[in-house]
Amino acid sequence: MRVQRARLGGLTLFEISEKKSSPKLLRISGLCGIFGSVLPSVLVLAATVLSSWFRWDTNALSELGVGEQATLFNSAMLIGGALNFLFALGLLHYFDKKKLIRAGIVSIMISSFSLALVGIFTIDHHVLHGIAAFAYFVLAPAGFLLVGFGTKDRTIKNLSFVCGLAALLAILVLPAVIFVLPVTVGFAVPELVEGLIVAVWTVFMSTRLLRQQRLIVSSLL
Repeated sequence: MRVQRARLGGLTLFEISEKKSSPKLLRISGLCGIFGSVLPSVLVLAATVLSSWFRWDTNALSELGVGEQATLFNSAMLIGGALNFLFALGLLHYFDKKKLIRAGIVSIMISSFSLALVGIFTIDHHVLHGIAAFAYFVLAPAGFLLVGFGTKDRTIKNLSFVCGLAALLAILVLPAVIFVLPVTVGFAVPELVEGLIVAVWTVFMSTRLLRQQRLIVSSLL
């Protein structure tokens, strides 16, 4: 069999031939990234609507984890963490084995694990919950930035920088800005903003994984 060196995203066809599970993994990971972004968001928003006490101007989303809709919210955290971890596994097969990119993907994996822990260590576990939430909010965008520094793909690089910086600003700077403004806004708003930014990057990269999976399958036919 002739070895083909054409590039398909992050892998050569030769490398793909040695990883027969790659097309299937890329497809599963791509779908996990999409569902892992959309489904938890829907569940969390549903929990806010069904919780009559919840107010966007005073509450944090984490408070939903101990309310009457605790099961709904905590399930969203567990599902999102698990699906996004599987999504990150696909990134390992999509990108080249560069140290910065690998470090970024590992950061995303840890952030996914931390997200799941938010659903286990609810807000009444003050220290553990704070560590898990902070790890998710910081490590996910940090991972995007590392991927941006490591990749040569201009579109992915630009999106990674924009989403990474925007997400960090949303969770670290926006609360301080809100605090000094004459408005009443709960911490749920910065949390939601960052969550949506993270979802944009994840869904975009999920479509890249699915596209590469289709290219690999068609090239091996």
